[in-house]
Parts: sequence; C-alpha cells; structure tokens
Amino acid sequence: MIKMGGIITNRYSGSASGSSGGSLTVRELDGSPSVSSVSVIQVSNGTLVDNGGGVVTITTGGGGGTSLTVSDGVTSVNAITDLTFTSGATVTSGGAGIANVSIAGGGTIAGTISTTQVPYGTALNTVGGDSDFTYDDTTDTLSVPNIDFGSGSTHQLTSTTVTGASGASFTLDTFDGTVYRSVKYFVQVTNATSGEYQSSELLAVHNGVNLYITAFANIYTGANLLGSFSASFAAGTGTLTFTPAAPLNVFNIKIAKIMTGL
Repeated sequence: MIKMGGIITNRYSGSASGSSGGSLTVRELDGSPSVSSVSVIQVSNGTLVDNGGGVVTITTGGGGGTSLTVSDGVTSVNAITDLTFTSGATVTSGGAGIANVSIAGGGTIAGTISTTQVPYGTALNTVGGDSDFTYDDTTDTLSVPNIDFGSGSTHQLTSTTVTGASGASFTLDTFDGTVYRSVKYFVQVTNATSGEYQSSELLAVHNGVNLYITAFANIYTGANLLGSFSASFAAGTGTLTFTPAAPLNVFNIKIAKIMTGL
C-alpha cells in the first residue's frame, strides 16, 4: 500500500521529502538501492491496484511467471516454484534473488519429479533409491545390474560372480531359455589356492532340448587350464558348469555375458 506520505510494502520503504509539492524517496529495507525525487513507480512481476483517495496497493512476487530450474548436472527439473529441504540443509540469502544452500552429510531434498525422469540421490549414492542402481560421482561410474538393448530388448548384458567355490564341479550361471536363445560368456577364473588365473570366451546356443557350448578362446597363467566348461538344458533353463582341474582348491569366478533373445 502506497501513500504520498510514505510507502508500505513487504519489500520497499519510502518517505516524502522536500516541499509540500512532494518528492518521494524509494529504497529497499536494507537501505540499498535508494532512489530520490521519485515521481513515478513502475511495478514489474506484480500487480498495482488503485484503491482511490490517493491510495494504491502493490502486490509483488508469485504469479509473475518466474520459475526455478534445479539441476545436478545429470537430472534437470524445470518450472519449480517450491523447493523443500527436509533435513541437513542450511539456507541463507545471497541477495539479488540468490539463495545459498549448504547440505550436510546425509542431508536430503524432497520434491516431485516427472515420471519420465529418474530421481537421483533418494538414498546415499543411489538412483531412485535402488541400491543396485548406483552412481559414483567421484569416478563418474554408473553401476546397474542388467542392461537391455536392441529393438524390444532382444539383448541383455549382465554379470555374476561365484566366490569360494570348490569341488568336482559347480554351477557358474543359469539363464532363461524361454526368453534367450544364445549366450556369449566372458569368464575370469581365479585359483585362490595356487594364485593362477584363466580367462575364457564361450558361446552357447540351445534348440529347446539341448544346450550346445564351445570355448573358442582360452588364456591362462599356469602350466595348464584351471578347468573346463560344460552345459545342460532342462525345464527351459540353460546351465553353465565349471569342472576344476584341482577340485580341492578354492576358486573365485567372475562372469560377464551377453544374451540374445529367441
């Protein structure tokens, strides 16, 4: 609300000065900026209402079309009008429409996000709150358990690990033969007992009855292969088995595989 004898708003203050003809000084509440001899006040991002009797009301902020975009460099959310910090955050004014936000360790930000976007940071170092779907912002590494690709997700890249295994033979992997026809395996075998290593590439394909497999590339650090691979197919499931040359030793095996659909 503005009167000639002064100005009252939630942001500006002012006073009449000079002769009875009146000149107006308008300033922000902290004293800066300050403009003297004002005869016209223009209002942007707000509304001006003539109340009559020389009294007007100025409403500023809100509804002015201003919106906020929040981005962490990966996910960007537009047209935000309200950002709520639920814990671990300190907000201070930086002036000129700038807010400084400091988030302590474990702090969280609450808000809404479009269903077409993936929320980041809903749990520590996770995407969407799923601990299997993680992003390390130190090494810029995104970790996911499976990746589907190709038209209609006809291919899948995934991995598995077998740790501390021993015995005459043991299962390395299984896959759904009702979804996938063939598999390419990359297998790294570690003999934790002898300190020897083997790396192998395998191809496998099934006809709904039998699973056929071949090892077309092997390399190893010792005198001989650490073991051999075999395959079987039953009840729609393909199984990859490893038979170690030293069954009493302990083996750690890592597998990456690409599967192709039926």
